[in-house]
Amino acid sequence: MSRKRKKKSGKSFRSTGSARIDQGTYGLDPGGPDHRDFAAVLGEFAANREQDDRQRAAWAASRATGLVTDLVRVVADQPDVVVEDALCVRLGALLDEAAGLPVDEVVGPRHLAEAVVKAAAVAVEETIGDRWSAPWRVLTAVAGVLPNPHGEAAVAEINRLRRTVGRRVLPAAPPGPKITGPVLWTRDRYGSRFGVVAPVTAGDQPQRWYLWDLDACGHAVFVVHSGFHHTSEAALAEWQAGVGGIAAAGTVLAPVDDPWLLAELMPNDRDMFGSAEVSGALSAEFFRTKRLAQAVTRAVRHRGRPPGGGLDAATAAAEFAAWLRATGRGGLPADLDELARELAESWCLHDIEALFTACSPHRVALFVPHVRGYYFDDVAEQLVALLPDWTRWLSERNATPPELADRCLPYAEGQPHPQLTPDDTGPDYDARVVE
Repeated sequence: MSRKRKKKSGKSFRSTGSARIDQGTYGLDPGGPDHRDFAAVLGEFAANREQDDRQRAAWAASRATGLVTDLVRVVADQPDVVVEDALCVRLGALLDEAAGLPVDEVVGPRHLAEAVVKAAAVAVEETIGDRWSAPWRVLTAVAGVLPNPHGEAAVAEINRLRRTVGRRVLPAAPPGPKITGPVLWTRDRYGSRFGVVAPVTAGDQPQRWYLWDLDACGHAVFVVHSGFHHTSEAALAEWQAGVGGIAAAGTVLAPVDDPWLLAELMPNDRDMFGSAEVSGALSAEFFRTKRLAQAVTRAVRHRGRPPGGGLDAATAAAEFAAWLRATGRGGLPADLDELARELAESWCLHDIEALFTACSPHRVALFVPHVRGYYFDDVAEQLVALLPDWTRWLSERNATPPELADRCLPYAEGQPHPQLTPDDTGPDYDARVVE
C-alpha cells in the first residue's frame, strides 16, 4: 500500500509556519524567461504582507489604547492582584474580538501583546508629573502577565521611562511572578490528562496556586482549563471535577518526578503568532498561563538524562502486528504490517513518546475523524477497522483496568463522543472533556 494515498494534511493540524511562495505554484522558472514576472509576484506579495501587517498593528494599537484607558479608570485604587486579573479579562475579550475578524485580517496574540506594551508605556509618559501612578500600575501588570519576550519588553519600557524622567520619580519594575514552592502534578487513570499545580507569588501579592489542566488526547497538548486557586487542594478538586470521577478516581498531587515530560506538556509560545483559537475563560488566561508556565519550567530543573520507557511508532507497529497475529484471529489483511505502521504513526501526532500508549475514550474519539480526514476512504476504513484491536492491545500493554478499557471500544467502533462538537474546522480540541 503506497503512503501516497494520504489525501490532505488533515483538519487536526494547525499551521504555525510562515507563508511561503512556491515558484511552481505560478508556473514560473526563476532561471527562465519568466523570472522577471516571478520577481514581480514576490514584490507584490511582500507589499501586500506589509500592508496587512500595518492594518493589523493599527487595529491592535486602537484596541490596546482603549484597554489601557479603561483599566486605568476602573482599577486605579484596587490591589495589584485585582489589576492583573482585570488585565487578563480585558486581554481575553480582545482575543475573542480578534478571532471574529476575516481570515486575511487576523490579529494574533503577538500583535496584541506588542500593542498593549506600547499603549501602557505611552499612558505613563503622558501623565508624568501628574497622575502617573495608575498608568504605572497598569504597565507593571502588563510586565507581570505577558509571557516573555513581551513581558521583558514591558520591563525594558519601565527602565527607559525611569532613565528619562529620573529614578527618584518612578519606582523600579516589580519582580515578576515567582514559583515559591514545589511544583506538583497528577495524571488521570488513562494517562492522557494532567493536572499541574504551582504556588505563585508576585511582588507583595499573597501566594496563590495556579492550575493547568492539560489534555494530550489530540495532535498537541492543549490547556483546557487554567487559573488561580487559594490552595493546592482546591486546585486538585477543580481538576478532578473537570476530568470526571471515573478517570480521576484516587488521583493525588505529588512533586514532579519527570521534568522532561513536564517541559513537553507545558504551554509555550507556539500559538502566539496565529489566531489564539480559544474563547471565554481560556482567552482570559491565554497570556498568563504561558508566562507562569515559563516560570515553572525554569523552576523544575532538568538533571541528568531523560528517563527512557517511551514507545516510538516503529516499535509499536511491530509489537501490535505480532500481537494481533498471535491471537490466531483469521481474516487479517495481507498488508497488516504496513497498516500497523500507518496506524502507529498517526496515533501519536504530538510525538511525545512517553504518552504513546495512553488510550482514553477521548483520544480514540478524536483519532477516528483524523483518520477519515487524512486518508483516502479505502485506507481510512482499513485503519478504523483495526482500531478496536489497537485499543485492546494498548490497554493490555498498559495493564489498564477492564472497566476503563471497555469504555474506549464504542468510540473505536465509530460512535461519536457526546462532548465533542465538531464544526467546519474539525473537533473542538479545547473542550474540557469529562472522561
